Amino acid sequence: MTRLSHHTLSQLDFTQALKEEIEWQSDLIPKQVIDLALSGDGVDAADYADYIEGLTTTGTHAPRADLINAIKWRNGRRPVHVMPIHERTLYRAVVNLLNEDLPPMDRSSEAYESFDLAPTRESDAQFVIKTDIANYFSSIDHELMSEEIVSRTGRSEISSYLCEFWRSMLNRSVGIPQMSEPSKVLSELLVDNLHRRLIRKGFRVWRYADDFRIAARSRQESIAALDAIHEESRRMGLCLNDWKTHLLSMDKYNQFINEDKAKEEDARASALHSLMSWNPYIDEVEIPGEDEVYVEAAEALLREWRDEVADAIIEHSGLLQRHKLIRNALSVLETFKEGIGLQFLQDILLREPQLTPAVFRYVRALGSALPDTAASVCSKIAQSGILNRWQQLWLAWSLQTADFAANRAVENSTDLRHSLNSLLQDSSEIVRGQACLTLAINGSLGKADWAAVYESCTTLGSPYSAAALPGVRGIEEVERKRLSPTSKLDIVAMHWGAGCIASK
Repeated sequence: MTRLSHHTLSQLDFTQALKEEIEWQSDLIPKQVIDLALSGDGVDAADYADYIEGLTTTGTHAPRADLINAIKWRNGRRPVHVMPIHERTLYRAVVNLLNEDLPPMDRSSEAYESFDLAPTRESDAQFVIKTDIANYFSSIDHELMSEEIVSRTGRSEISSYLCEFWRSMLNRSVGIPQMSEPSKVLSELLVDNLHRRLIRKGFRVWRYADDFRIAARSRQESIAALDAIHEESRRMGLCLNDWKTHLLSMDKYNQFINEDKAKEEDARASALHSLMSWNPYIDEVEIPGEDEVYVEAAEALLREWRDEVADAIIEHSGLLQRHKLIRNALSVLETFKEGIGLQFLQDILLREPQLTPAVFRYVRALGSALPDTAASVCSKIAQSGILNRWQQLWLAWSLQTADFAANRAVENSTDLRHSLNSLLQDSSEIVRGQACLTLAINGSLGKADWAAVYESCTTLGSPYSAAALPGVRGIEEVERKRLSPTSKLDIVAMHWGAGCIASK
């Protein structure tokens, strides 16, 4: 891969890029071990940034990425490219250099709410178009993106370098890595251009990432707006998502954006009513605590969802509302470490698999409160055979806690051990590494299994095998020292792993 010039390299802030990278959390993949190790107490990230800068300057790195297909709506799949810390830091440092010339990006929940409500503030609007770009990150044409970068920033060298970086990572000339904040920043370029073109045509348009809302005074204006956004997006090599493109009356749109809030408020009101008790001796009504109300409301929402007809045909907007409600319910139960939601998890993974991260974050949180019960549920889920590779990755991650290890959750479960051991031969390096570390933390990793994973590692997986080394069974301390890594990044991962394993 072509190197950046010395002048450009001297402008890159590797320390800032590394700090931002290890603080950032992907929505679809558990945080990498090396990020956790570098954010630990007593670790100076600047020292490791200098190390990464040295690797970049000498050109001793070879960009590569691991591909995991996460589940999304309607049984679709979203490709997630998992990159080593060196490549991620370099990518972020390069994009940071362009930041002041790129469109501003606000992905906060407040920004989304403002975007969603914007059409309702147009007093003469009768219709609203909801739409987004289909497979946006996977559809971005490198040449068109390169032209846009040069047009905005004038940095042709960086533009060429990024195109080559993407081709190396994805092995194709279309698409940029998903679940990467630098990619999110750059992705604003094309959709911002599309947004501005529609405004120049006279339409009232709002955008959040690649989601669009257009307000119209009449049905004729709505049709014209739909034609315009279809035409302009195709000129940029993009196309709209037909499943998520809707022309709604303003009344219907208002109903859509308020439905989930109303449902949650109704559930909390119902929970408050059912939990209130009257003491006839003192003639007072005892009001339950807020925690109790939230937990009971969360359980009620999950029960209502489970009682729905599983195969019912629901339009996309309904699916989105249902997704939000279940995710919020799991979040509440995770916060209060309440085990009442465990009974719903297998159904959620089967019927709403896109909620897998929320499910296993909840499981991990219960490691301290209900380790035996949570592990038993995980064992049944593993035995059911319903999990794909991406979901197995999350299952492995959820069991990487000292609480599960102390309760011998994996050691005492044949099904969990079998599931994790089967992942040690997976074609995905990140999956092998995650399973290896989980077995090590839980005292169930043998020397031969560790060696097989270690020998198959590149710079992406090596921090996992390094972190697992202190927990490998059947190795004398002299041999363990001989097997210790030499890479500075792997050494810090090994020390982090030793701390996790010692704490069990």
